[in-house]
Amino acid sequence: MTSAAPRPDCRLLTDSAVVDLARAGTTVLDSWHLYDGAGVAVDRHRDRFTAHVRAVFDVREEESAAAYDHALAHLPVEGSWFPAFVWTAAGLRLLVRPFPVEQLRRTTTLLLRPTLDARKRPDIKGFDYLSQTYALRDAIDAGYDDQVLATSDGPLSETVFATLVLARGGELIVPDAPRLDSVTLSVLRERAGRPVRAATVTASHLLTAPAVFTLSALHGVRVVERVNDASYEPNPALRDHLQAALEGARQPVADLLPEGSSLPCGSC
Repeated sequence: MTSAAPRPDCRLLTDSAVVDLARAGTTVLDSWHLYDGAGVAVDRHRDRFTAHVRAVFDVREEESAAAYDHALAHLPVEGSWFPAFVWTAAGLRLLVRPFPVEQLRRTTTLLLRPTLDARKRPDIKGFDYLSQTYALRDAIDAGYDDQVLATSDGPLSETVFATLVLARGGELIVPDAPRLDSVTLSVLRERAGRPVRAATVTASHLLTAPAVFTLSALHGVRVVERVNDASYEPNPALRDHLQAALEGARQPVADLLPEGSSLPCGSC
């Protein structure tokens, strides 16, 4: 069982939910699965986060990276967690949320219907968090785990909170549409041993693909078992191969902290 999160006297730590912070104003978000003090490609998450903070809030990367590292030093070193790094107009806030390993899912189901991607900045994680939560709620209410989003002219982009991947003919195909620059996908490009190609993906392409997966920083690679009423022949071997490639990029958080760094916050 995951133990309680650390509660030092630090302004970065908060009990507010991400959705509450998003309701209060513009946010940029980063989150990933932390297990026994390590995460997959955390350095890439930090780099993407600082670039997004610069784009939205015009804050120098050095400043947001220092805050991010400060937050990293507060993360638990044992157990399974889903930390959230949320930049607001007041600066960085860190939510340390437990996520028991038994809740990690290897499979998923997707709702596909004419749902226009309502995000204003699909390339910025967290900018449109509220509209994403509404879209996810619609999918869950309909009996699915997630929902596929479409661009204004029809092609698909990604799911509400994951990258969509079609496996066909020995290669991995991702939608060539406005979407988040996935850290998980960037790792697979280098480590999966399969070509990754961006292409237009339509509903027909999705429904006729031999195998479909979703990628996220929490669940990693998930096998899509069903889209609407269409079922897929599962390919657990390929899923396990891709997940193993991700695990090869897992790094201890402690290794990312500047040598000799200290925490400048009261009783921390």
